This record gives sequence, structure tokens and C-alpha cells, in this order.
Amino acid sequence: MLRHYLTSRLAAWRRQAQRHRSRRRLKDLDRHLLDDIGIDRRTAEREARKPFWRP
Repeated sequence: MLRHYLTSRLAAWRRQAQRHRSRRRLKDLDRHLLDDIGIDRRTAEREARKPFWRP
């Protein structure tokens, strides 16, 4: 039971860390790359401001 809890907590931490890295990188993309993924600058900035714990 403890092992399951620790495994799930570690998985949650990894998801949050990945979300934080992705959002931090998103705000640094130039317009051309944002166009490639189909979002505008305002959307990228709004997503980058979200706290890491929010999906």
C-alpha cells in the first residue's frame, strides 16, 4: 500500500515537473513556431502563466 502511494506521488510529481518545463518553454517560442502548433502569442502567454499544478 505504501509502495503504491509513493509510486503514484512520484508519477504526479513527474507530470507536474513536465508541465512546468513545457509551459516555461512555450513562452519562449517565436511566432513561427507558435503558428506551427496552432496557437497565438496571447494563448501561449496565458498558458505559461498557469501554475504547474493546474492542468
